[in-house]
Amino acid sequence: MNAVHLSCPMNKEKPKSSTIPPEVRRRRVRASAAILMAQEAAAQVKNDVYSELRSAHEEKKPLPKIKALRELMKTAPAGITLGRAKQVQYAIDDAVEMFRSYRSNFFAWAKDPASRPGKPGPPRFYRRGQRARVNFDYQDFRVLDNRLCLPSSMGMGPVPLADRDGEPLLNPGDRLVEVRVEPCRSRKWVHLDLVIRRVEPVKKPALSGNLLVDLGVTRLATCLDDRNLVAFFIGGEVAKAILHRGAKWHAKLKSEAALGARHGKAHARALAGRSARQMEDLMKKASLFLVTYCKANGIGRLVVGRNKDWKQHVNMGKKENQLFTFIPHGKLIEALRAKCAHASIEFVETEESFTSKTDHLAREEMGPKPEGYRWLGSRSTRGCFRSSMGFVLQADVNGCIGIGRKVGGEKWLNDFIGRLGSSPGTRLVPRKLHVNGRHVPVLSPGVRMPHPRGLSSRAWISTKVALTKAGLIPGLQRVAPATHIPQVFPKAA
Repeated sequence: MNAVHLSCPMNKEKPKSSTIPPEVRRRRVRASAAILMAQEAAAQVKNDVYSELRSAHEEKKPLPKIKALRELMKTAPAGITLGRAKQVQYAIDDAVEMFRSYRSNFFAWAKDPASRPGKPGPPRFYRRGQRARVNFDYQDFRVLDNRLCLPSSMGMGPVPLADRDGEPLLNPGDRLVEVRVEPCRSRKWVHLDLVIRRVEPVKKPALSGNLLVDLGVTRLATCLDDRNLVAFFIGGEVAKAILHRGAKWHAKLKSEAALGARHGKAHARALAGRSARQMEDLMKKASLFLVTYCKANGIGRLVVGRNKDWKQHVNMGKKENQLFTFIPHGKLIEALRAKCAHASIEFVETEESFTSKTDHLAREEMGPKPEGYRWLGSRSTRGCFRSSMGFVLQADVNGCIGIGRKVGGEKWLNDFIGRLGSSPGTRLVPRKLHVNGRHVPVLSPGVRMPHPRGLSSRAWISTKVALTKAGLIPGLQRVAPATHIPQVFPKAA
């Protein structure tokens, strides 16, 4: 009798494929003269490639092959200046890919002009002195003792592969596969984009809770952490000072022009650009403070209130109207959106109508009311809100509660009031978060004093230092200053 064999599938272990997308981490390091020269040469290589491609496109000829462009760049001055053949090839590939993208958009527009908002334009040429990206693959650099060593011809020393908190960027088994040297606005610095291929994805802690943000003038951003029941705010005095100084210089130039002085439009444009850059820098730093607080406290969602056309028909007084309309809150919101996306934090933008007038602790309904309606709460002096329940809150904190109520509904409000306890006015007193000010470190014998600019009251404070001074980072280890006397710390019982 023949035996019948049943063919059952064997559970063979399939080799794991690297389906984890590469992770890109950015570090800012000091630039060397050689790396700046290489970036300028890469920009000139791209200009030469653009010139060849544009001439072929305008003459309706086939585009030259990449191999022909590489042969051409071997004898071109820009290719000789860049030196390394791989970096020349990467610059050529970037330029060709950019031009092909333009061509596809151009032909789609020529076939159907309604498919694009306008006629696509070709890639722009780099101006003299502008810099482009320089790429290095895994064969061009080494990683020794968790330090990145670029080619010695670039003139850059070993770069530590660690984040801001000192944690190593590479875990056991991870590989650094590419380094992209991106130009900064300042020639003193360059950005290193580190492309890391991980063996397994980094385990991120579970995030929960909301950070509710109410924007204003005197207080640029008032925040309420509904998870830890903590309120804090960033003052608007720095934004006011930037606007006042810009208006002062504008008035001075206008008065001198009335007396016959001719400064020219370039001087006025330079002053206006300086104020705009300072304001943009302030908005990015403020957004960094809020996102860093969310990461340090495990907050999973950041909610910002914003109304449509909220800067039209403002009735806050002449001075407040001018300040409110000129402070670019939209740039702050966009910076928060970008940083939240980078930190894997959910960003929500909601309308905030009737959030400050409503008495949320008394569960008053939000929304438009009939004429003659008397609100349960009232605004008192110095920006406070007096609830009908007998509590006094800061008015912007009451607005933050309204923003949370807009997103979470009545269920969120009942849970929030239940966790507040019997003294919400005491628990929700906002702390001030200083974005600049004097910070004198404790010095040990033989250590040089910092630069006087770092001790100025107008100097920017580090994000972690500012959050620590306000008591907003939990469990931050305090490091004793280095002295010749050994430090003895008491042990926990």
